[in-house]
Amino acid sequence: MKWSWTMLLALVAGLWPAAAADETPERFYDRETPVVRVYRQTHKAVVNISGRRTVRTSRGFDWPSFDLWGPGYRREIAVLGSGVLVHQDGYIVTNAHIAANAEKLKVSLSDGREFPAEVVSTDEQKDLAVVRIDTHEELPFIHLGTSNDLMIGETVIAIGNPYGFANTVTSGVISAIGRDIEVADGFWLRGLIQTDAPINPGNSGGPLLNVHGDLIGVNTAIRAEAQNIGFAIPVDTLVDNLREMLMPENMRRVQLGLSVGRRKTVGGSSGLVVMSVAKGSPADKKGIAIGDLLTAVDGQALNTIIDFYIHMMGKSVGEPIRVTYLHLAGGRFASQTVELTLVERPLPDGQKLAYDLFQMRLSPLTESVARRFGFESAYPILIITELRSGGTAAASGLKEGDLILEIDGTTVRNPRELSLAMEKKAEGDLVRFQIMRISIGVFGQIERRYQVTLKAQMMPSDPRRFY
Repeated sequence: MKWSWTMLLALVAGLWPAAAADETPERFYDRETPVVRVYRQTHKAVVNISGRRTVRTSRGFDWPSFDLWGPGYRREIAVLGSGVLVHQDGYIVTNAHIAANAEKLKVSLSDGREFPAEVVSTDEQKDLAVVRIDTHEELPFIHLGTSNDLMIGETVIAIGNPYGFANTVTSGVISAIGRDIEVADGFWLRGLIQTDAPINPGNSGGPLLNVHGDLIGVNTAIRAEAQNIGFAIPVDTLVDNLREMLMPENMRRVQLGLSVGRRKTVGGSSGLVVMSVAKGSPADKKGIAIGDLLTAVDGQALNTIIDFYIHMMGKSVGEPIRVTYLHLAGGRFASQTVELTLVERPLPDGQKLAYDLFQMRLSPLTESVARRFGFESAYPILIITELRSGGTAAASGLKEGDLILEIDGTTVRNPRELSLAMEKKAEGDLVRFQIMRISIGVFGQIERRYQVTLKAQMMPSDPRRFY
């Protein structure tokens, strides 16, 4: 029998599929790169965040969320970004520029389900926020890695929702670390990770991961004029800020007096390390000290820093909290359990603090004050009614009749909000005030809005003070 070319081709064609089928498992395994494995391991913990933000405008300019003179106009803009689940109870880390002041915030999971979200805490100076959804189930989450051992050139993976395309994965390398960038006029983010992994609008707030699937950064910014230059907030910065953002004292008007850091192992003993203890606080009175290792709260083991603070969120003033910790004594760690309670924290007098630290007297714009300074009516805003000669505020150029809009980015409209904004200000602090000055010019009323930074400092007592 002679073989023709047609028969040979038919034989090869018939055998090839079988050979390919036999090789499929091995070929498939070879294609499973670290990027593939990380995506499979983590993508269900990456979420889409959307919402709306209302921008109020007056006379063609953007003003605060209130109108003092003339008609006001509302304009809604869309909010779109990503987030990363960091705890099974639905706690999500994202960027503050996504979550802060957003309305109707919504989180979409990788399976398409959508849930309303509440903002737990934000730090706009670091562009970080924590939001929460309630699904009545345990959710997949990504473990917090470390960013103190990053290597230039190591592979990183970004997952997010660029332009609304959910669960998009990109990869690249770490291009640089410790980058400082100006993301807005006068507003800098410092110590960032630079990567060439493609990051686009909508990726903000999503995770930057290493090849083990650990969170090493939170994507935050891109250079619009450049290609393959993106930036992420290091995870160590995130952990440090979570300690401040989720402390009971910063969430509510309570005091526990205890802050903790990452889990640490010392001589075979492990727990969340106590970073600080406020003098005279409930934690201090029970003998907890810096360097102790917390192991459990109310019998529940503490594995991460987030476990501790989430447990504290559900506690009421006076409710007993059983804290188990390891205390170093005589060169050895001994386990102890104490009962703590949250106590109420009194609100300071913000008007007194404003005078003590900046030598300016602030008052609500009441009807009588409005008449005194030539305004048409009362309004929920604070006004400078008196400046001490030679004081910090007067030396900066502020004038009586100037309106105080914000203090360090926080809107202040009444004495209570002033007290909250001034509560942690101390001598030596630099404090940013957003000011509106109204004056009458040749062409009518002129409204000027600007910022001034004042250094808090005490002055010799003023015999005119009425405090």
